[in-house]
Amino acid sequence: MITSADFKKHISKTLSQSLKELGFKGSGFSYRKESDNFIFIIGIQASQYGGKCCVEIGIHPKEMTDLFGSEINFKTLKYYECEFRTRVTKIQIKKWWNFSNKNYANQWWDYSNSEKTNIKTAENIILSIKNEAVPIIEAFQNEDYILDNLEISDLSNPTKKLAGLNVIGTEVRLIWALSKIYEKRNLKKAFEYAKLGISKLETNDKFLGKIDFENIIFNYTNKSN
Repeated sequence: MITSADFKKHISKTLSQSLKELGFKGSGFSYRKESDNFIFIIGIQASQYGGKCCVEIGIHPKEMTDLFGSEINFKTLKYYECEFRTRVTKIQIKKWWNFSNKNYANQWWDYSNSEKTNIKTAENIILSIKNEAVPIIEAFQNEDYILDNLEISDLSNPTKKLAGLNVIGTEVRLIWALSKIYEKRNLKKAFEYAKLGISKLETNDKFLGKIDFENIIFNYTNKSN
């Protein structure tokens, strides 16, 4: 079986040309575009066991400029460093996110020794990106700020409100991210998320975002007094 480096050589031209038409810049296994509020990254992730790859979407809010005190460099940001991540699948049907986690194999594309077959695989990947990633990205690019659609009751399963984005991570991590985002957009809303986040933590919880929750609550309380 060929290596990931050889597979990359086989598909790069097809992949880069198609993604360029969708407004992305990049090469090889990494492509990105930006809107006023978000950075979008599409990354091809090679399996650590070889022989196959998956396709990840990374979406990062520009309000999130640091991660637990460490500054984020937007210019070098990778898909796996984005706050919101999900994988596209080979299902390619309407409301695909209802099925995306049902079968792990649906998330992986196999390599071939044949360049012609690998180019067909690249074309299939592009089709999945168009069917699954592009609608999500377009929703996040909309003039209306998509995260404003979320309500507390949505946080355990935000997929539908986020245009199908099946967020990787825990509910507390999502609450933390929203508190950080709204700290710069709407402090009152950030305060509400921070209070919710604190309420979901145990007394001795070591979640790194706890101090951010506490700081947001402190800042809002001081501003209100």
